[in-house]
Amino acid sequence: MNFTSLVLISIGLAMDAFAVSLTEGLAMKRLHIRHTLRVAVIFGLFQAVMPFIGWKVGGLFSERISQYDHWVTFALLLFVGGKMIFDAWEDHRCETTGRCELSSNVLMLGFATSIDALAIGFSFSLVPNLNILYSIGIIGVITFFISSAGVYLGHRVGHLINYKTEYLGGTILILMGFKSLIENFI
Repeated sequence: MNFTSLVLISIGLAMDAFAVSLTEGLAMKRLHIRHTLRVAVIFGLFQAVMPFIGWKVGGLFSERISQYDHWVTFALLLFVGGKMIFDAWEDHRCETTGRCELSSNVLMLGFATSIDALAIGFSFSLVPNLNILYSIGIIGVITFFISSAGVYLGHRVGHLINYKTEYLGGTILILMGFKSLIENFI
């Protein structure tokens, strides 16, 4: 696999992480570099580790997993998006911390957005002489930078529109869950 193909795959895999990073940025009253890095590192690691797992397991369980991956993604995004909307409705986090964050959910979001990377890992197992460490390194680094940009852009947009952006972020996550589910049936 050549470098260009690997970069294009990496960018494609990072798009879900970018969208979720936008929602994280939307929910922040103030931009915190530590939270931005936390989101980017978690998403980058998940996007790198999942293809490695898929590559290791290979085609052994690919048919079984592919039957349910969209349901797992849907359920996780629906839960996290719904929780984000509920928390906005409760409206207690921003006043007490000075920022709104989904820190407890970032790991779940990292997993939910990297399920497709697991499938890429299965396909990697079919590529002869693939340097898997190099490949997952590229995927992780690209996802890190794209996720960082997502948090920053989400924060800037949220700051400009200046209203309950958690509602918007939660709605985006729920719509992404439905998109994952619908794509499987089309």
